[in-house]
Amino acid sequence: MMKILFLDASPTMLAKNLLPIANWFHQKNQNFKALFVSLEISSYTDKNIELTSLKNIKKNDGNKFISFKSFNKGKIEKFLKTNNPDMIFIDGYRIFDQLWIGIGKSLNIPTYKLQHGFEVNSVYYKPSIILSNFQKGIRMIFALYSLSKLLNENFLEIFTQYLKYLFNGETLRNSYLDNELLHPQKSFVYSDFYKHFWNNKFGFEYDKMVIITPIDFLLIPQIKEKKRENACCYITQTLVEDGRMNRGEFIKLIYEYKKIALKVDKFIIKLHPRCNIEHYNCFRNLKNVEFTRDFPNCTSYITHYSSMAYTASFFSDLVILHELKGHPIPKIFKEVASHIVTSYEEIIKILEKSTNTKEPDFEERKKKITYYAVYEKINPYERIYQTISKDFS
Repeated sequence: MMKILFLDASPTMLAKNLLPIANWFHQKNQNFKALFVSLEISSYTDKNIELTSLKNIKKNDGNKFISFKSFNKGKIEKFLKTNNPDMIFIDGYRIFDQLWIGIGKSLNIPTYKLQHGFEVNSVYYKPSIILSNFQKGIRMIFALYSLSKLLNENFLEIFTQYLKYLFNGETLRNSYLDNELLHPQKSFVYSDFYKHFWNNKFGFEYDKMVIITPIDFLLIPQIKEKKRENACCYITQTLVEDGRMNRGEFIKLIYEYKKIALKVDKFIIKLHPRCNIEHYNCFRNLKNVEFTRDFPNCTSYITHYSSMAYTASFFSDLVILHELKGHPIPKIFKEVASHIVTSYEEIIKILEKSTNTKEPDFEERKKKITYYAVYEKINPYERIYQTISKDFS
């Protein structure tokens, strides 16, 4: 029997990113067991989606769910010894992920990491917003403190290094957090680009990274079956929810996007799973606006630096990236952008001129992005299953 502990910040993220892996293992192995651990530290979650996610996790009798909020090193060690998983599986590389990896490795529990979207070197957070979320801030500081004890390093020095990374985008390479104890035994990444990315950022070893197709690409066959709509889709991000933009600034942006919606036949708002839908209330009285959690097949797309820009590039040659003040668009997203703009007026002009947007050639698109995102025939979950099965054989 194999037992995997899946770890993430909330039931929503567990269900979105890690439950499909567990489901695949259940199909392959009737004796497989999954322990889902929610650290309850997401900045924002929709209550209804949380409940649905929890329900989906508990559907299979081979799954067990536990809410575990402590970042105390001793309590985590006791928890792992009590539950005795064969491995720990994460999908992020945040402070609390590193803490669990380090403790797991100190107990000889293998750790695996799934790439979480198209990750970038730095995401620029607003210190005032981060500090306003007092409870989460205290918990993150305590997690960092536990990490310093695990590494036997000076807490204040680690804390300073992390703050510089968080708010100034400074590198963590050669910092105290660049420590082999915190490296997963194996990481599933999207491409050669990401092998270099993780090696440069944290020193991950190349032979411990396995390339898989981006999980979002599994949606592409389903989206292609949908009727292509003459519509503009705005792919939302958790800019406010994660503390990258204050609410007032974002609402101002959304009112500008309302002007875009008034200029097109149909405007579709693709909501992120942790998106606060109340931020988009100004669209409620527009009959040509549609809200969706599913990815639509549209003639044009707008986003900032969402990972879904890569999925969008398979359905339209018109993928507009709107660069916001203080949020430079990383190079990897520029690879699939048709336009990079800094104002909503530019977006309107582009949409007005682009009256005949064709759907890209599928094979040409795959070839164009292959250095950044490999599109293989083998299902990424099958690649993960085969890799882990081989490691444990």
